[in-house]
Formats: sequence, C-alpha cells, structure tokens
Amino acid sequence: MAELTRAPERIQVGTETHIGQFSGAIANPNVTAPGGRWRLKEWNYLSIVTETHFVAFAMVQLGYVANLFCYVVDRRSRAMWQTEALAPFGTGLTIAASSLHGKTAWSRPGCHVEVVAIARGWHVDLNLRVDGKALKGTVEIERGEGFSLVYPLSPQRLAYTHKEAGMLADVRLTLDGHALPNQGLATLDWTRSAALRRTRWNWASTATRLKDGRRFGLNLSAHVYDDASGASMENTVWLDGKLQVLGGVTFSLPASPAAEVWHIRGDGIDLAFSPSGTRQQNVNMGVIRSRFVQPYGHFAGNLRLPDGELLLIPPAFGVVEDHLAVW
Repeated sequence: MAELTRAPERIQVGTETHIGQFSGAIANPNVTAPGGRWRLKEWNYLSIVTETHFVAFAMVQLGYVANLFCYVVDRRSRAMWQTEALAPFGTGLTIAASSLHGKTAWSRPGCHVEVVAIARGWHVDLNLRVDGKALKGTVEIERGEGFSLVYPLSPQRLAYTHKEAGMLADVRLTLDGHALPNQGLATLDWTRSAALRRTRWNWASTATRLKDGRRFGLNLSAHVYDDASGASMENTVWLDGKLQVLGGVTFSLPASPAAEVWHIRGDGIDLAFSPSGTRQQNVNMGVIRSRFVQPYGHFAGNLRLPDGELLLIPPAFGVVEDHLAVW
C-alpha cells in the first residue's frame, strides 16, 4: 500500500501547481476561478453521529447566493427536524481561509452557526432552530489523518477538497432542552472549487465503531473527481483516524432513492444502504439550480482494505446523495 505525499502548504506556488492526493490538509488552498470569486464554490459540511442522534449541517457559498442547512435525526424514532436558509450574494456568511485556519460562520437574526479551526481540530458552536426546536451548544472535533485532493476539472479550473470521517467528537448539544449523548463521531467535507457549470455526483459518508471497538469512517463518491478509468480519486476509509485510499465504486440507485435500498460496489467493496428518511432540495434561482436527494439511514456489508483486511460493517448510520447542480 503506497504512502501518500504529505499535503503542501499551498496549491499554487509561482508557476507550479500541486495536483493529486495528499495526506493531511493544505493550509492555503489558493484556488482561483475564471471570472473571479463569484465563480468559486465553497462549503464546510460536518456531521456528528451519537448513539441516539445524527446532526448534519453545511454552510455553502455559491457566489451569487449562500446557503445554510441543518437537520437532526432521532435514530430511535426516525423523526427529523430541519432548517434551511438562502442569502443573496452571500450576505451573513464568512468562509475561513482554509479548513485548518480561521472561522466559517453564518450569522443572521435568530441563527448562528460557527466552525473555528483550533490546534487539534475544530470547535463548533450551534444556536438555531430546527422545525421550531432549539438546537444549542458546542462540539469539539479531534482531527486524525485527513485526506486532501487537488483535482483538475479543466486546464483552467481546479477543485480542492479535504475529507475526514470517524473523528472523535465531544458533544455538548441540547435539542429542545434535552441533552444529546456526549460521545460521538464526526465527518468533514471542506471544499473550494472552480466548479464546472454543470456538476453531478453521487456520495456516501458514514462513521461508526466496529464490533472490536475501532473507529471506522468512510467517504465514497462517483462522477465528480474521477480518474481516466472512471474511479473517484477521493474514495477513502479511516480506522482509528488512520487513512487508507480505496478504488472506484459504482452506485446503483433504486427507482425510489429516498425509500429503497442503494447498492455501492467496487473492488473489495459490497455495501447496501437502507434509507430511514431523507432530506431533499430543489432550488431554481435562474442562474443557479440545485436538485438533490440525501437519504439518511444505515450501511451494512463488507469492505476489504488495501492492506488485505476484510471489515464486516455493522449497521452504520450515515448518508448517501444524488446531486445535480447547475451553478
């Protein structure tokens, strides 16, 4: 199993551009876009799974509009509460310089979401309402070995993404005054991209503990960062914070993706995802359109690591996504 190169400090240094897969994150992902900052797409997505609840949120800057979403799932009852907001021209949203430095924050009347990079990871502060229920408190997330990818979308356009899953999370959140469990596992997707006008992707993400107690995290995708053979270059797995890179996978979507079983298969990978609910969105603002379905539920199956170890995946809570964006 080949070791990844350590992430450079910058993507572009003079006339040199660092392209490829890296261990760790890039401190200064200096991606630029033809047409200026209005053409950059940036987001900070985090999810936290505990024994009883799943919390996911993202702050998204699309140039002409900013987007915040947050939802909470009660894993026992399958109840889901959510909120979403759009801000023309990105007002109210500040995106950090990178995933390793600075603060990403959404601040609007009655709603404050903040992710601050700290030495060992991230400090999250949430104060908002999801379908009328108050979600308040903090989460401290401890980084492991991150994965980053610099991918050429075209000769003039680069995409940068920093992913990690299965991170330790110290959860101090309340939902409607009731405390969530203090121990959780977190996933991260921090992306800055000079994205193509039309972009489609499938995605899968989960974090759990295996039967032997090891922390397991998984990130899989298709159609967006594919190599010449059609395999996504960001497919990765983490065990106790240690990264391994996987090969390509195929997503088999059912006729009713919000309700029926998905299958994800590849070399040494055979997973079934069973939805227990879904978050969907269909935004049409003329120049920007987005249509996606993001079911949440459980993964099960098996996965063979590049080092040969076969992992049996217990019912692991996470999400899958089918997304088409014109932006």
